[in-house]
Amino acid sequence: MVELNNILKKYTKGTETFTALENISLKIKKGDFCSVIGPSGAGKSTLLYIIGGLIRPDSGTVLYNGNDLYRQNNKDINLFRKKHLGFMFQQFHLMPYLTVSENIRLACYDNRQMKDISYYLEKCSLTAMKNKYPSELSVGEKQRTAFIRAIISKPALLLADEPTGNLDAGNSAVLKSLIEDYHKNGGTVVLVSHNPVVAGYSNLIVKLEKGRILTPVQ
Repeated sequence: MVELNNILKKYTKGTETFTALENISLKIKKGDFCSVIGPSGAGKSTLLYIIGGLIRPDSGTVLYNGNDLYRQNNKDINLFRKKHLGFMFQQFHLMPYLTVSENIRLACYDNRQMKDISYYLEKCSLTAMKNKYPSELSVGEKQRTAFIRAIISKPALLLADEPTGNLDAGNSAVLKSLIEDYHKNGGTVVLVSHNPVVAGYSNLIVKLEKGRILTPVQ
């Protein structure tokens, strides 16, 4: 499904250059639950954003079903991302001036998906919050809203950046259950975390440190 070959990504700040990822090669098959773990600064988020078409690598290729993502123009990448990928960001990235329902509608591109919003609001215990704004939500409610927005279009691949990083134990358990349900229903997951405990949910584990894969892919 996803194949990364010899990915290199560097960042420059002033006169200093920092290598975020170096010589990263990885294969993720359809139906995998892949956890990318490692300490802060290991390159985990950069790897996730490269997989998701948000950051272009300096060199190397990212293939989806054999097609080179970064040989496409930005318009085609954006269209591909909208139709095939779901994103969960650590800071939620909800639009502050839109309600819960309106934030979710942003990710819909047909009427069928719009009709599914009520189902997912009920499933995630958010029906009573559907007309609330992000500033009126708890952290757990914001993350569940972000989850619905990520999966409302039934994407083939869910990319999650530290999805439980801001949550307490109870809300973390709820969110993990929702992600597991998505996976059990045939979705592919790439989840980034600094917490090695998440590896227990995965069939594929990648450990990063200083931009390199430390352990063999399992």
